[in-house]
Amino acid sequence: MKCKLVNKDIRNNYTIELLKERGLSEDEIKYFLEVPNDDYLQNPKWLNNMDRAWAMFKNMTVASKDETITVVVDSDVDGFTSAAIFIQYLRKFNQEVNIVPILHNAKGHGLSDTYEEVANTYPSYVVLPDAGSNDYEYMEQLVASREDGDIIPHFLVLDHHIVEPDTKFSDYAVIVNNQLSEDYINKDLCGAGVTWQFCRYVDMSEGTNYADEFIDLAALGIVSDMMSMLSLENRYIVHTGFANIKNYFFKALCEKQSFSMGGKVTPMTVAFYITPLINAIIRAGAQDEKERCFEAFFDGHKLVVSHKRGAKGALEELAIESARECTNARAKQNRTLDKVEEQLEIKIHKHDLLENKILFVRLEDDDQFPSELNGLVAMRLSQKYKKPTIVARLNDEGEIKGSSRGLNDSELTSFKNFMDESGFFTFTAGHDNACGIGIYDKNLAAFHEYANKELADIDFGETWYEVNFERIAADSDIVDIITDVTQHEDIFGQHNPEPLIHVKDINITKNDIRVMGKNSDTVKIEKFGVTYMKFHAKDMIEELGKYDSIKLEVVGRGNMNEWMGSYTPQLFISSYQIEDGSLGF
Repeated sequence: MKCKLVNKDIRNNYTIELLKERGLSEDEIKYFLEVPNDDYLQNPKWLNNMDRAWAMFKNMTVASKDETITVVVDSDVDGFTSAAIFIQYLRKFNQEVNIVPILHNAKGHGLSDTYEEVANTYPSYVVLPDAGSNDYEYMEQLVASREDGDIIPHFLVLDHHIVEPDTKFSDYAVIVNNQLSEDYINKDLCGAGVTWQFCRYVDMSEGTNYADEFIDLAALGIVSDMMSMLSLENRYIVHTGFANIKNYFFKALCEKQSFSMGGKVTPMTVAFYITPLINAIIRAGAQDEKERCFEAFFDGHKLVVSHKRGAKGALEELAIESARECTNARAKQNRTLDKVEEQLEIKIHKHDLLENKILFVRLEDDDQFPSELNGLVAMRLSQKYKKPTIVARLNDEGEIKGSSRGLNDSELTSFKNFMDESGFFTFTAGHDNACGIGIYDKNLAAFHEYANKELADIDFGETWYEVNFERIAADSDIVDIITDVTQHEDIFGQHNPEPLIHVKDINITKNDIRVMGKNSDTVKIEKFGVTYMKFHAKDMIEELGKYDSIKLEVVGRGNMNEWMGSYTPQLFISSYQIEDGSLGF
């Protein structure tokens, strides 16, 4: 286990000094730590093309029942929340408007794989929340397909994706995109955020006050799409949205996961316990289950026939039914992943794929599982084999496309940057250690040669942490650090991670160790007023049992444990190392 202190040695004002190290000014920090007001919420008029978008929206509100407004629902949580915000907002102006949602059958984006289905709805308007900025050719084809006298579709794009400088835009499209708006500072706003800001603009223009009802869905989209939680605007939207959850389906999911979330709705708990449930139904659910999940966001009280075992035929509220289906989809997805992992292990060992520094699994025809699971499979394999991993499939054009996952606890802090710098990839799209990739098959051998050379000195089997605090167990301020940062736990998320604490010289005997839990796989160690906890720790328990006394080193995250109205500081152990064992103290 290697650790590197990535900021100065902070000895007081722990959270404040940490945020300074992460680039915030004193005024910004004060805003960040207090209950944020809307001082940093940007004016939606700073998004380009808002006047034109509003004009198109007004035409939608007075559209006849014979006119179709087709909404393309992107296949992730940001796509679902973006489309749900738009549909609910439009219906505030006209309940009778004819809206047809189109969901992707697989992991798709925009019009690329929905073109024919959209065309068959014969739309007057096509709305693309969280997509569409790069769909010029499909828009032009859809317009060109209309015969003389036919309705020409118009397109409303409410998007946040990066657009290349030479990208063309259809004359029939109005594109609202924060990346294309020079006056809009926050480039870390997601599709749901852009859609919500559009609704705010309409409110300002029409004298209405509907948009605030949907800020909870904007917050869910921001967290689920891994947008920066150092953004002051995102901080306001997420804090306000999570403190005022009105969407019935979002509430139902939080109630279902309440125990796992500790009753707290924060960026971290939502990212770990809510987003994966929705993603599971999108990735592994049947099409009718996806449709029910999406509808639950805007019609959660609707009564539907239950599919619950033992209750089939009974009526249940859609939000409750879909929350149950999301949970089942997650369990089904995990069972599928278990089978896929087992199958790919045979391929990995048969072809000696572990000989390279990068584990690259090129899928064949007999590897039958949905492409939506590529990323999750790559994540599992990377964790199992302690290697940056790519899981991808060769197409007819000779390009291998799929998903990559790096190791967050390794010296290679950005697998994406490494691939970009290699020059072998046609694209990488996503985050540092989780992104989609493309590489021509003819370049794969050369990439392996490059990676094996460049990464020769990195031992991926050794965990490596960028830590924010380093202490020895006897330091009295470990309690103060945990207490301070835990008071502000709702500020942490993407790009502003929970601080890691590195503690050395934890001298313990067998009497200091408690083994707990239903499966006897939880370790609890109390020392100097701090409780050190590790769950699913059978290996650690076995190792600790070899010694009468040891000196322990750990890396972990702080938490305040509440019991009967009192609080005790805990450190959840991410990794540990025995410094001295049989030598004693």
